[in-house]
Amino acid sequence: MSGELVSGESLQKSFNELESQQALISNCTSLWKSLSIHFSALKKSLSDRSHAIDSKLKTLDASTQESLASLDLRESSLSDREAAAAARIRELQLSALADIENPNSKQPDDVPGILRWYSRRMDSSGIWRFMVSRRKDLALLRKEISDAVSESVDPARLVLDAVNDFMEKKMREKGGPDRCWALGMLIRVLYDFDAGNALKVSGSIRERAAKVVERWKEEAKEEGGMIGGPEAQILLQLVVVFGLQSKFEQEFLKKLVLHHASRKEMPKLATYLGFGEKLADIIDELGKTGKELEAIYFAYESGFTDKFSPVPLLKSYVQSSRKNAASILKNGNRSPAATEESITMELNALKSVIKCVETYKLESKFTINGLKKRVAQLEKTKADKKKTSTPNKSHMKRTRPGGPPAPFRPTKASRTLNTSYPSLNQRPPIPPQVGGSRHSFKYSEQGGFDGPSSGSHRWSPNPVSQPYHVPEDIIGARGNIAYSGLSSSYGGVDYAPSHATTTPQPHQYTR
Repeated sequence: MSGELVSGESLQKSFNELESQQALISNCTSLWKSLSIHFSALKKSLSDRSHAIDSKLKTLDASTQESLASLDLRESSLSDREAAAAARIRELQLSALADIENPNSKQPDDVPGILRWYSRRMDSSGIWRFMVSRRKDLALLRKEISDAVSESVDPARLVLDAVNDFMEKKMREKGGPDRCWALGMLIRVLYDFDAGNALKVSGSIRERAAKVVERWKEEAKEEGGMIGGPEAQILLQLVVVFGLQSKFEQEFLKKLVLHHASRKEMPKLATYLGFGEKLADIIDELGKTGKELEAIYFAYESGFTDKFSPVPLLKSYVQSSRKNAASILKNGNRSPAATEESITMELNALKSVIKCVETYKLESKFTINGLKKRVAQLEKTKADKKKTSTPNKSHMKRTRPGGPPAPFRPTKASRTLNTSYPSLNQRPPIPPQVGGSRHSFKYSEQGGFDGPSSGSHRWSPNPVSQPYHVPEDIIGARGNIAYSGLSSSYGGVDYAPSHATTTPQPHQYTR
């Protein structure tokens, strides 16, 4: 019996050992499969990379050969290009000198001709001042300025001198941000911001441009404030056009971009300032500081839309704009001024959102039908409030001729104070003065008036011998009323209280 028990225990032990060995074999098999898959993937990856490197090497060899051929061609044509450039400069120079030395040469009277006239003479001060004076022809200036500047001997120097002259005028007169648009238009001639192509400039011009920007920067520090929006845009344009990114700290450039991110050209300028991956930090900071729309524009210009999705930024901006509008209304105790400010703020914010969505065609991701209805509602509310705030003109209409006589307008004091004044016959007499001779005062516009130059001005019941006739063109609407001298009963206007004996003379009051 014990032998049978012993054989059963050993059998169970053998099965247990087999199961453990089976589990070990299974683990080894699974591990081997994983390793095989891993090494196969590595082998495939290495093979793909090897093929990619081979392909890139072939492409590089081809591009190298092409570049070498292009360099050889440029080198062989360098003398011809130099001769052509020198001939072009000589032609422009002779043309400008001929215009200047010709005594019969007159300034053109059309905008394109005047722009070319200044450009040929390298008159940097004249060209930007003329542009400022002809702002009403803005579309024509934009169309003609590029061709005009290209006719100058040195376009880069012409533009830089214009900027320098503008700065000197600004420092003298402490004004000029409203003229910055003219400089911006001139600077854009030197740089195609859409294609990213800059005009080739000499090293001396580049150094001068760096000094101009540094001077502008120091001037802003001395004034104790941040550079204004238009000036900041021009400064950054100069940095991009003349390749001055390495001459200024990126923190300074970043600060300008963040402070003036709402300017239209700032997103495009930021991509040329050499921020690289730091643009993502700028976009993130814009989104966190309530400038979600600016963050969207920056993200699309720099290609970070995969990292900064526009839809959450749009929703956040709409919510914050509504909260700000409600806060303005609440803080202003719902006064008419606060209501108007709140409506205007929300209206502008919603219009900006709609424009952003339509610009980047995000209607499928962010519906704007509700926003458009809200805009229509706000515009109607604003128009209704404007109508109600306008005084009713029907109450301001004057009485037509032939209607009932208008009541006399009380004096300003009687409209404001509840005071009763004595009539003229109740006033104390004026002390007598020294008598004088009588003179006749005759005017072509007035009737005859014979009165004393000085004399007794006491009130007398007897009328003056000659009445004082006021001509009709002077009295206007008061009709033909003759005031027969100064008497105790002053007809026409009653200044007496209700118990006075004088009564006004009825007359027709027309306007």
